[in-house]
Amino acid sequence: MTSSENPTNTPPVGRPPFLVRRRTMFTWLIPLLLMAAVVLVRPGMHLDAAFIAGIVLVFLGEVVRFWAAGYISKDAVIATGGPYGYVRNPLYFGSLLLAIGYGLVSGLGWGGVIAMTALFFLFHLAAIRFEESFLKVKFGQPYLDYLGRVPRIIPALSPRTRGDGVYTWAQAINNREHLSALFAVVFVIALTVCRLLVLKHG
Repeated sequence: MTSSENPTNTPPVGRPPFLVRRRTMFTWLIPLLLMAAVVLVRPGMHLDAAFIAGIVLVFLGEVVRFWAAGYISKDAVIATGGPYGYVRNPLYFGSLLLAIGYGLVSGLGWGGVIAMTALFFLFHLAAIRFEESFLKVKFGQPYLDYLGRVPRIIPALSPRTRGDGVYTWAQAINNREHLSALFAVVFVIALTVCRLLVLKHG
């Protein structure tokens, strides 16, 4: 369905807002700021429950993202299979788990978790709204029906749609999710090393 065939009369989607265009800052700049905060606060290094929970959340976040990336053909069809039956934005939900996990791994306590979560929503809610506007224009009523059944960010406990499509590893790689996973691994290692160095030279 083209925008000219859109039955909802949704106006054409213009240039993305500033936060949408700059949301890659969350991917690269915010982690660096988190490491700087570790150096300033000097939380030390403890294999406590928070650190382990952070590792688990980072792992689960990447599992969710890989699952979602194997289903989605961006802007080509409405993804409704797999995780898209539970939540409209499983890639972003996976990123939210990553953000919370990074906050826990940092050792900065609730302050780190709250800061990472707040920054996540600051950058990504704008992107979600913009993308939904674009998809309403592109797909019209079928997408509106999907919006009415499936929650935006927090997954439902059971699938809200039967969903179409199948998972393929090749599609996940084509969506470059392996790069996201590599970054997550490298960043967790970097955060841990940073905490160890702070403890050693504290």
